[in-house]
Amino acid sequence: MELLQVSTAITGKTTKSTFLNVAIRWPGGAVARTTSTAGRQSPLFHSPEGLEPKSPLKIAILLFLLAAPVMKATELRPETIQAWDAYVRQAQARTEQRVTGRAPFLWLDETPELRERVRVGEVVAEPEGGESPHAVAHGLIHHWIGAVFVPNAKLDDVMSVLNEYERYKDFYRPLVVDSRLIEGAPNRESVRLLMVQKAYSVTAAVEADDEIQTIRVNADRAYSLSASLCVHEIADYGKSNEHALPEDHGPGYVWRTFTVTRLEQRDGGTYVEIEMIALSRGIPWGFRWLMQPLAEHLPRNTVAAMLEDTREAVGQEVSVRSGATRAILDASGAWPKDRGKASR
Repeated sequence: MELLQVSTAITGKTTKSTFLNVAIRWPGGAVARTTSTAGRQSPLFHSPEGLEPKSPLKIAILLFLLAAPVMKATELRPETIQAWDAYVRQAQARTEQRVTGRAPFLWLDETPELRERVRVGEVVAEPEGGESPHAVAHGLIHHWIGAVFVPNAKLDDVMSVLNEYERYKDFYRPLVVDSRLIEGAPNRESVRLLMVQKAYSVTAAVEADDEIQTIRVNADRAYSLSASLCVHEIADYGKSNEHALPEDHGPGYVWRTFTVTRLEQRDGGTYVEIEMIALSRGIPWGFRWLMQPLAEHLPRNTVAAMLEDTREAVGQEVSVRSGATRAILDASGAWPKDRGKASR
C-alpha cells in the first residue's frame, strides 16, 4: 500500500526567523509544498537556542492544514445522519434524566473533587465518556463537556448574558464573527451564527442557524437545548469570491451541532456547564495520523474558551450593574458614605 510521504527542510535562517519548507506527496504523485516563516518566539519552536519542534501536535496541525486543500469535498450520507440522530436522542434522554432527578442535574456533581476544582476557579473540559471523537459511518461525532463557576453571579445574570444573541460576536470573539436573532418566541429562539477558526494560513468558516429552547426548572436551575437547523460551510472566506457551499456538502469541518447548557445557582455563584456535540466528516485512512490529534485538540479548546468567555462576560455585566446601582444610591443619598470601610 502506497503511503503519504512528508519531508521537511530548513531552507534559511536570519537572526529573527527560520524558514521551514514542508512537502507532502500523496499516493499517485501529487505534491503540495509550502514555506513557513517562523520567528524564534513562534509557538512552533522551543526557544531562541534551537529549532526543536515544541510538540508533535503543532507539527501535525500544520501538516493537516497543508493536506486539507487536497482532500476532496464530500457529502453527508444518509447513514451518517441516522447515526447522528440516534446519538442525539441518547443525549436528550440523559438530559431528561438529569432534569427529572434520576441523575445529578450537574455533571460536576458526579465527581465532588472535580466540582471543587471548578468552584475555586478552574475551567474543566473533558470528552464525554472518556474519549472523543466517536467513529460512525463516514463521520465522526465529537462530544465534550466542560464547566466553570461564576462567583457572585445569580442565575438570572448568566441567563441574561446567554440570551443576548446579538452580542455573541462580542462575548465569544474571535470564534463568533457575526450573530443575529432570526426569530424570537417565548423560551424558543432561532439564531444565526458565523463562526471562524483560523490556524496558520488556513481559515475554516461555518454559518449555522440554530434553534434554542430555554427551560427554567426552578428558581435556581435552568437549561437550554441548541440544535442546528442548517449549516453551510463558507468557501474562500474573507476573499472577493467568498461563497456558501450547499448544505451537507464541502470539506465537512462541521455538519451538525447539538449543545446542552446547564445552569445552577449555589455556593455563592452560578455553575455553568456546556455539553457540546458536533458531527464532522470521517478521517480518510491515509490522513488519520495527521487529523486524529487535531480532532481531539480543537473541541477541548473550543469548549474551554466558551466557558471562560461566558464567565468574563457575566462578570463584566454584574460589575457594570453593581456600579450603576451604587451611582443611583449615591445620587439619592441612600448609599452610606462609610460603606465598605473597615470598622474600628
